[in-house]
Amino acid sequence: MAELLARLAQLKEKARVRTGQIFLIIIIQEAGLDGFWIHRVLQRDGIESYVVDPASIAVSRRRWRAKTDRIDGEALVRTLMAYKRGEPRVCAMVKAPSPQEEDRHRLVRECKTLMAERVAHVNRIIGAAAITSGDRM
Repeated sequence: MAELLARLAQLKEKARVRTGQIFLIIIIQEAGLDGFWIHRVLQRDGIESYVVDPASIAVSRRRWRAKTDRIDGEALVRTLMAYKRGEPRVCAMVKAPSPQEEDRHRLVRECKTLMAERVAHVNRIIGAAAITSGDRM
């Protein structure tokens, strides 16, 4: 994280030297399972950070489209620009939960994952037992 913050500071200084103006750094990222810790660190460092619900970003449904990080990044930048212009329905920004709320969500998610894994293991055991005993289901 220190390297990211240092790189952002370098970019800000480079823009200031070239233009003579100080620009704000504004970052947008999709909400995901990695949590909101990056968002919190960026805000703590004075960087304007937004977390968007990825399902709320409009995409063309008429034709198949390529899916690359570059295309996704460009879509995020367009979405952020529209949001900053005041277009309220362009996307749904996510309110970052507190670290304690995030920990509770993580526990629930992990519990669901473990239960699904348990069911899969039990089914494999039953299947293996049926094969070894000669039973056909």
